[in-house]
Amino acid sequence: MNKIKFIEQPYHSKKCGQACLSMVTGKSIDEVCTILGKKWSTCIESDLQTLLNKEGYKTTLIRASGMKLKAIPNNSIVLLSYPNETRHFVLKSADKIYDPSVGVIDQMLAYIEVLHYLTFEKS
Repeated sequence: MNKIKFIEQPYHSKKCGQACLSMVTGKSIDEVCTILGKKWSTCIESDLQTLLNKEGYKTTLIRASGMKLKAIPNNSIVLLSYPNETRHFVLKSADKIYDPSVGVIDQMLAYIEVLHYLTFEKS
């Protein structure tokens, strides 16, 4: 996969899924919102996986309850859960975490839970 260009989600938005798709596909967040027909929150299977498949990516959705973020393979969009039950998408590539609300980081705090991850590879 090509080097990822970090894309920040708009401040106080719920566009983390759209931002992750933007980083993977090279499309703008607005383009992704238009394609999805969603300007707010997204679903990993019906939105993210479907769009990547339509864009020519081979994807696999994995339920990852209890997995550590470090064990998730590169080229994955990861659905996280926080103790307050909010959820958030991040992208893992080249052993870095691309968090649309924070930036590019090496690790995340231990209190997150990995729920699912979606691997992708350009066909």
